[in-house]
Amino acid sequence: MSNHIDHLAPKPKLWGSCRLSVAFCVFFASVQMAMLRDNLGIALLCMSKPIGNLTCEPNDAIVPTLPWVDRKQNCEFEWDSATRGRILGSFLYGYISTTMVGGIISNNYGAKLPFMVAVYGNMIFHLLCPIAAQVHTEFFFACRFIQGMFAGLLAGPFFQLFSAWMSEDEASILLSFGFSGYAFGTILCYPMSGLLCDSNINGFGGWPLIFYVPATMSILFIFYWHRYLYDVPDNHPNISPEEYEYLLQNVGISEEPPVIPWLSIFTSLPFIAYILCYSAFLWNILTMMNIMPMFLQTMLGIQTSESGYLYCIPFILTFLTRNFNATTYTTVKNFSGLSHTVCRKLYCCFGCLMVIISLLSIIYEENITKLHVVVAISINLALGDFAYSGGFFPTLLDLAPNYAGLLSGVSTFIAFLVASPSTLVNSIVIKQNTKEEWNTVLWIIVAMFMFIMLFYLIFGSATLQLWSIGKLEVPERGTFRSTIYNASRNISTIRPTFIF
Repeated sequence: MSNHIDHLAPKPKLWGSCRLSVAFCVFFASVQMAMLRDNLGIALLCMSKPIGNLTCEPNDAIVPTLPWVDRKQNCEFEWDSATRGRILGSFLYGYISTTMVGGIISNNYGAKLPFMVAVYGNMIFHLLCPIAAQVHTEFFFACRFIQGMFAGLLAGPFFQLFSAWMSEDEASILLSFGFSGYAFGTILCYPMSGLLCDSNINGFGGWPLIFYVPATMSILFIFYWHRYLYDVPDNHPNISPEEYEYLLQNVGISEEPPVIPWLSIFTSLPFIAYILCYSAFLWNILTMMNIMPMFLQTMLGIQTSESGYLYCIPFILTFLTRNFNATTYTTVKNFSGLSHTVCRKLYCCFGCLMVIISLLSIIYEENITKLHVVVAISINLALGDFAYSGGFFPTLLDLAPNYAGLLSGVSTFIAFLVASPSTLVNSIVIKQNTKEEWNTVLWIIVAMFMFIMLFYLIFGSATLQLWSIGKLEVPERGTFRSTIYNASRNISTIRPTFIF
């Protein structure tokens, strides 16, 4: 044993490494996803005619479109609450239809293929949304649905990439940094959407720019992905020998069972606990992103532009919290002397309590103020993120690293299947925009989080599951196994990296 330890490769610096460049690829993809997904809540308020207590800011500016398409300015779309809820859910309906597809493709053919197809398709159909909306509401719905289908392909590649490029001691920081792009993208899109809604430069501007500008910005990321995204270390042309040896010795590798243990997967209580937490957090985050901007307008009379600025504050704090958890989790675990599983459970319970307390503060306060709402949502998203980035979310790589891409697709599919109806359910509940109706929306989330907190406390885990492995092994150079069919990671001959 001592002879083996003497030959362990030293840890290469993270800054400037291929490991960090792959994390940046995921970060930029998360930014793109957030910008192109989350701006619709503000866009609908800018596009639609006022309903009830809703307000809309007129704007005479226009964006040129096809000659035979009627141009619509701000506040000209006649969409009721049910239609808005259906449009908000269209992206999610498409998303859940391909999450498992992305996971299966990643495990069979590598993460880069579905990754690049996803980011290109997401961008192209987002650019088509303004024209589709002006032609017909159903075209707009279909365009967002197809956009969601492309975006859903990213669920599997994200975890598959990390499973090939992360050692255990770097998992928390790289995973949290990569997925913090969601918060960063939302930080950008909310104030930008409010600004673009009011924009009028020599008669040019208005709601279509809410779609065109972020999609155009994401084009810049494509150059980075082409340059730095590689499935596995063997395919990377610029990886140093030191970093390669470090990953070879420190990335968890094992021989998968010859048949995927589906029964064991779906009866695994730790995996079920993961899915339940993921589902509840998605329901919460989708409500906060899509419905709460309406709350600011209907209950507090805040205009679209101000709503965009106010609403980016919770996501700024979430971005900071996510990276704080990434850099401090290992230190906290080592200092406390607690096991990996116990630490994840404590983080998860703390975050769940913060979500519950923040929502109860809104429910039981009759004279709600702008400051109160912003503080409560900030606590909900920022401190609640302890349960996500510090708690259950990174444990997928601990439970079954061999099936990271596959299980990510499965869990994301189920979680979005559960959470996607949130926009429709909320729009059905909120008919008259009364405080009692809004309280019902928040009570649903409170009940969910009370349940998942207790369930994860009892059944959650961050230890390797025996059903995920056949036997542990020390692989030879160039035989990193990352797929469910034991395909080698050194696979440039069967899935060349120059495809994209």
